[in-house]
Amino acid sequence: MQNHKTTQAPIKADPCPQPRLRALQVEDLYRYAGPAAAFSYVGALLTLGVLIEIDDPVRGSVWFVYATMVAVLRFSSLIAFKRRQPGSDAAYWARLVVLTNLLAGIQWGILGGVLFPSQPTWAQLYVVMVVIAFVGGSLTAYAAVRGAHEALSVPATIPTAINLFFVQDGMHWIAGITALLFSAAIVYYARKENRHLVQSFRLQLERDDLLRLTGLLNEKLQKENRELAHRAAVRGMSIEHARERAGRLEALFENSLLPQIECDGAGNVVTCNRAAQRVLGVSHGEIAGRPFAYYLAGPYAASKAIAGAQAPVNVELEVRGRDGQPHACSASFTPLPAIEGIRPGYAVILSGLDVPAEVK
Repeated sequence: MQNHKTTQAPIKADPCPQPRLRALQVEDLYRYAGPAAAFSYVGALLTLGVLIEIDDPVRGSVWFVYATMVAVLRFSSLIAFKRRQPGSDAAYWARLVVLTNLLAGIQWGILGGVLFPSQPTWAQLYVVMVVIAFVGGSLTAYAAVRGAHEALSVPATIPTAINLFFVQDGMHWIAGITALLFSAAIVYYARKENRHLVQSFRLQLERDDLLRLTGLLNEKLQKENRELAHRAAVRGMSIEHARERAGRLEALFENSLLPQIECDGAGNVVTCNRAAQRVLGVSHGEIAGRPFAYYLAGPYAASKAIAGAQAPVNVELEVRGRDGQPHACSASFTPLPAIEGIRPGYAVILSGLDVPAEVK
């Protein structure tokens, strides 16, 4: 089962979506398309002057008309690309450049083959120089898309090499093979440059994705930080409010004029306020831990039952005061909530006592 999962989810070497990569390649291609077409047409115009000078105006004019048509197609494709609809297919525009380059390569191939001057020598050198210059100089301009530069270089250099070294002055094998190897070398370096540019575009896409992801993560972290800060502020306010409320309740408990006693689930005194200490004539250390029933006079069985009551009740009791005499009073029993599974206790508030107000 593990092997099946491994074969179903191989690690891809290219993490970048192909349409985005192709779009970058085409953008780079058309960045140089305008200047390349302009230089090519200017070169064709100057070449027409050379053909006229060596007494070949008719064929030169026909060739120049063809070069003009190629230039118009090149500039038209460039204008159409700039006015294209967003999200258009980048592969279409790449194929259009390959097509125009193929027509331009045929243009220069005709010059180096059919129109190659038989004399003078300077005109021959000029033709060779023009073909080599436009083919070699456009390598960087068209290397972004594979096949774009090859469409120009192959039909331009191979007919010229064959005409020069196998047709014009007989068979010159060494020079001819060298010229063909030169044509192959141009294709090789165009492919190398293409791979380099593609790798650069992939890195650019990965960088853009990382920057976008980093921005999203930073935005998310900022949002979470704001939420955490808000929660911390609310929690701090809640804690401060609870602390303030507990302080107020403690102050009310300690400063109340009515005796208040808190007992545990067994009926033993946990704590009491100063009024209870004053009425019973004991200190906090003396009363804590003793059964509350110890301070009741007369029958107090009812108080034990009351201690287990589930709801607040008021009863009449007799409390043995600091003078040792029983004093009738009203006792309000309030059950307290259980804490961590401990048996719940209760609170007692005594009222209606008539005991001397001397504090021990």
